[in-house]
Amino acid sequence: MVHRTRKGFTLIELVVAMAIFFILIYMAFASFTYILAFSRYNQQRENVQENISIVMDQITKELRQTVTPPYNNPTASEFGVEIPQYDVTTDTVRNLKDISSPDEPLGSTAYLQFGDSDTDSSDTPDDPILRFYIMDNSGKKHRISYTLGVPSDGNGYYPPHYSGIPKKYWPSQEYEPCEILYSNEIWDSATSSWTGITNQPVTEQVITNFSVIRPSWSDKVVQIVIEAMVKAPNKNGYERVRYINQVTLRQ
Repeated sequence: MVHRTRKGFTLIELVVAMAIFFILIYMAFASFTYILAFSRYNQQRENVQENISIVMDQITKELRQTVTPPYNNPTASEFGVEIPQYDVTTDTVRNLKDISSPDEPLGSTAYLQFGDSDTDSSDTPDDPILRFYIMDNSGKKHRISYTLGVPSDGNGYYPPHYSGIPKKYWPSQEYEPCEILYSNEIWDSATSSWTGITNQPVTEQVITNFSVIRPSWSDKVVQIVIEAMVKAPNKNGYERVRYINQVTLRQ
């Protein structure tokens, strides 16, 4: 009797081969997903860093042109850094908390309120976080202001009129991303008023805090701290990006 050898795979061999194949596919997909998430994270981080770097360089350049009070009238108004004011007894700090409510961290249904919508009586919503004066080459005085805000649709910034980034896209729902707003007004002696650019966004809606510190040990030093957040690659957390700069005002 002749015994013929049957060619092919047994059912068990096919099952094992398919199992190995699916494991390899899963590992490749998981690696691809992580690489994609990490690439997106790097792109977002670079974008945030670029936003902060540009505005930090701009603030530094302008602060170095600050007009100090006349030597014969050191307390003259509309000279030097006006906001925040210098205090010889303690460091003066001004940031998001001073111009909005409620204070962060935010609740699950809370949004930052600015301007007329800010219900905290202790806040000063009409004042910027940083304001100072410079003189251009033609001898005209400029009032420079920086503050924080969020996009508005004209009906106010609060639900149901919310027009900013949907909360599900925030890196952390406890800290709302904002824009840094810039004003550059020129004194018009003919009308005795300030005219020019007001509250123009100079960053995307990515900034989570903007702080200005006037240390008590020197009235010529201004410290700037700008913060933002980026979602972590694993989507289970966030990374805080912080830039710190110290500017010494010219005499």
